[in-house]
Amino acid sequence: MAMSALLRPLLLPLALTLSAAPPAASLALPVPPGAAPPPQLRRAVVVGAGPVGIAAALTLASSPHNCSVTLLESSPASSAQTEYDPTKAFLYNVNLRGQAFTKQFPRLHEGLVERSVPSGGFGGSQLTIVPADPEVEIPLKQDTLRYSGKKDGKKGEDDNAEEDGDEMKGSMQSEKAVGVGYWIPRHEMVKLMAECVAAHNEESRCKIELLTAKECVSVAPADAKEGRCVRVEIRDADSGVHSVYDADFVVGADGMYSRVGRCLASSPPDRWHFSRGIKPRKFELKKWTSPASYLRIKVLQFPPRFEIPNAPGKLPLTTRAEGTYALRSVKTGPRDYLSLGLLPMKDNYAVRPTNIVTRPDHEVWTITDGPTMREYFQSCFPRFNFEKDAGMISEAEWDRFAKAQGTRFPPCQRSEGLAAWDSSGASGVALVGDACHAFSPDIGQGVNAGLMDVVCLDRALRGLDPATGEEVATTTGGEDGPELRRNLDRYQRRHAPEVAALIRLARFGAPYQYRQPHRADRVLAKLWTANVVLRLLLNKLTFGLVPQHCIMLSQDKDLTFRQVMRRADITSRALKGAALAVMGAWAWRRGVWGKIVGAALPS
Repeated sequence: MAMSALLRPLLLPLALTLSAAPPAASLALPVPPGAAPPPQLRRAVVVGAGPVGIAAALTLASSPHNCSVTLLESSPASSAQTEYDPTKAFLYNVNLRGQAFTKQFPRLHEGLVERSVPSGGFGGSQLTIVPADPEVEIPLKQDTLRYSGKKDGKKGEDDNAEEDGDEMKGSMQSEKAVGVGYWIPRHEMVKLMAECVAAHNEESRCKIELLTAKECVSVAPADAKEGRCVRVEIRDADSGVHSVYDADFVVGADGMYSRVGRCLASSPPDRWHFSRGIKPRKFELKKWTSPASYLRIKVLQFPPRFEIPNAPGKLPLTTRAEGTYALRSVKTGPRDYLSLGLLPMKDNYAVRPTNIVTRPDHEVWTITDGPTMREYFQSCFPRFNFEKDAGMISEAEWDRFAKAQGTRFPPCQRSEGLAAWDSSGASGVALVGDACHAFSPDIGQGVNAGLMDVVCLDRALRGLDPATGEEVATTTGGEDGPELRRNLDRYQRRHAPEVAALIRLARFGAPYQYRQPHRADRVLAKLWTANVVLRLLLNKLTFGLVPQHCIMLSQDKDLTFRQVMRRADITSRALKGAALAVMGAWAWRRGVWGKIVGAALPS
């Protein structure tokens, strides 16, 4: 078997009934003994009500911060982010890094476990690759056979549904005990977090108020009756009316086109105060292009539990929600290669969103009507019957899919600036999530990195080390002044290097997992695979002395991204040194050095 095929299951994106409510005091972790109490923030504004924005709001409204939080969302209320939307049918894999946040809120974490499909990390997801040729039998692992409902070809799914259900339930429970990640649809994650906000508002005096259709216009320090503050000007997307909100602390969680970040980047030099070396221009995004940057993605909706036809004489495979599938196309050219990917879901009766990820020049983007798109897919996937009378996918869905423009993966980008404060040091701004870093989902760290930003900001505001959560020795050099100023300075200085390492991981971690079909992509993908294999072999041969590839190291929650990239760099330097030594020895034996020296000396 090709080495790339062996590695493929390892490179799945890692980038997609609640229990009784605990008392309000248990919603967040207490301040560790001996740590300084956090500054007494009274009012906070969080711009952006995605998962990371809601996480920031929950954190600031809980002990020990106890803020009254206004959560601003630019989308209208009618967009209902808690409902399924095929244009945003993404799945998150909340790994152990993301769980550093969810475990601070027991209700949230229990709901995550209950509503998700557990994954065991690298190799933990059972991937079924469906060959393009309908004459070829689908290779099934034993687990897939057990849950397919066709045991030994004798029993149908309905005949042993109860038996399969019990068996699956037991397997899922045992896997949850050891799993490192949880697959959950984006809308389910937002819905779960919204429920936690509602429960928090019932139990706490520090409320979280969600305002929709509110677009951030500007963020600037100002004077209010209560003293210095950060003034957020917003525009109502429906009426166009402008209004302002004054806060002691503002969090920008408004995505990769962050208005909060742009306000900081365009501000006059004397408006805000920053950590040493940080200026307004440091909030301008620095961008790098990876092999996965600018890939286009959109979703085709398959029916739940649809059947995949097998080879002649073989029973078809009934898909299950917890399964992961890759449906291959017969077309393999640079502009017509397709592969349909289905990620695990909890609900076995829900619509299955199926992703296509291609280069922008793929011919699928030139098709704009449903019938032509259906015929195109029929030619790509002859194993399936997509004909109109088959009824597998409706004409309305083909039409919607053909007209959908989808979205594009962003470049690897980050803001060097993460925090700012006013002249008094008693009010300030911080960036989290995509507002300070964004990248394609191939390393599976998008939502997890955003949640970790919130955890690190929480630690910094409590006077702790953002990376470890440990108490920081009080110093005077460079950290005097109001406590909020010191804590935001700590968040900037300690967390910015972590963001830089994260972007390096995104650039080199797993950029070819989408099987980009251009000829250059295929060559570079083989080189990338050889690099991963070489490091893995060296790690085994040296009993762990040589670190593994960075994408594998990143799954160790005890390693920061800085530590991951430092270890990967050690191997890189060693490999470069070995290559230079081999080339030097070869040149010496061939007498190349003597010729070079002789040519350099005067005759």
